[in-house]
Amino acid sequence: MQVHSIWRRFCALGPLVPFLLLLFSCTNTVGYGVLQWSLPDLGLSTGDILPVYVRSNVSRVYIVEIQKKKVELPFWQLKLCRTKKEALQYAERLREYRYSYAASVLDGLPLREGPENTAPQVYRLREGQAVKLLWKGTGKAVYRGENRLEGDWFKVMTEDGTTGWCFSHGLSLFDERESRPTVRETDDLARDRDLQHVLNSAWYPEYYRTMVEQRRIDLEKMASGWGLFVGEKKGLARIELPDAHYAFPYSRLVKTGSNGYLFDGSSLSIYVRDAHTLAAQFTDEAGRLRIERFVTLEKTPEEIIAEEQLRRSALLEHVCTPGLRLHSEIYGTLSFTERNVFTWTGARALSPALIPAGAGSTGRVALRCFIDQSLKSEYEGVLSFDFDSAQEWVHFLYLRTPGGLKLEHIDSTHLKDATVLRRSVSPVVLYFAPEGHAEPQP
Repeated sequence: MQVHSIWRRFCALGPLVPFLLLLFSCTNTVGYGVLQWSLPDLGLSTGDILPVYVRSNVSRVYIVEIQKKKVELPFWQLKLCRTKKEALQYAERLREYRYSYAASVLDGLPLREGPENTAPQVYRLREGQAVKLLWKGTGKAVYRGENRLEGDWFKVMTEDGTTGWCFSHGLSLFDERESRPTVRETDDLARDRDLQHVLNSAWYPEYYRTMVEQRRIDLEKMASGWGLFVGEKKGLARIELPDAHYAFPYSRLVKTGSNGYLFDGSSLSIYVRDAHTLAAQFTDEAGRLRIERFVTLEKTPEEIIAEEQLRRSALLEHVCTPGLRLHSEIYGTLSFTERNVFTWTGARALSPALIPAGAGSTGRVALRCFIDQSLKSEYEGVLSFDFDSAQEWVHFLYLRTPGGLKLEHIDSTHLKDATVLRRSVSPVVLYFAPEGHAEPQP
């Protein structure tokens, strides 16, 4: 009876089935992101909903679509929802204070776990530090002595994604559509060519330029969201790095010397080395002095990444041609199909020493690494195998030979900055021949 009931319900959907199948087959998102901190440069405000296509736990970014372009946004800037309905509900919660921000008028103003003065502290704001108002809550009254203070409890978010409850008596609220009250630049600074170049250029980590010059683009270490962002309009400078995030609220820019600028109210200073290089000096959370260098690029990171992906795709298709089947008497049969999928059977001699136990026989092959100049006389590059049931990549140096393919296993400890620096002392070398041909000899 239950089976017949389910079948009748499915049949009742008859006219809708093709539509539903089309809908689900075209969906390649991991969810919908609700923007929690506005992006005025892209015309987006808090509460806007964006489709999320990729969640990168390595880079801690979401890849979203903005104006028909894929853009990376840090985790904290989006609230990821599984469905569009959930996203709409969360956006509605943010609607009342969509354009509302605030600056702390006190140094050390606390954010708390709950809307009461006795709740544990989770963060302390610096004087002038900006926060995003998310929503107003019902909390306990705040007193100074016997006098009750005017104000409300707000759930707020800092520029690094920390959230907590803050009493508005210590905040100066402002609308992001209006200019935030700051000390304006002097006319001299407005005419400063070096400063205008800094303000009007995109600044990326120095190693981006090194990767471009060496033609070794590590796709896991390049993203448009990393760099130095001056934030002149909001008085909030940011340094975004793969492993760290720093924010510097400031009131004005002050020139120091012939090529230096101080972000007044913060520990950040920059020094212009030349038209394409600057150094940023600041104090981190542990009180240590740090210096990070940033550069301009002739192409955007998106363009560089796209070109590198195209290069890898063309080379990989040439090396691991779909339909190619290679055989070794000792190491089994290795075949390649579309979308860089491989099948490797009969490789028991390599497990578990080289291929993890239980890794399976299928997965994807990729060009993720480079080889040091000292190895280029012996090998062409590195093939990396991602077995479906393994946690780590397995890497091999490769060389195409007249009789087939030569592989040499590389331990991950010989990799640095995505580059194979040296061979193993006692390398394991594999020889494969096209199926049906004699196996090449060492």
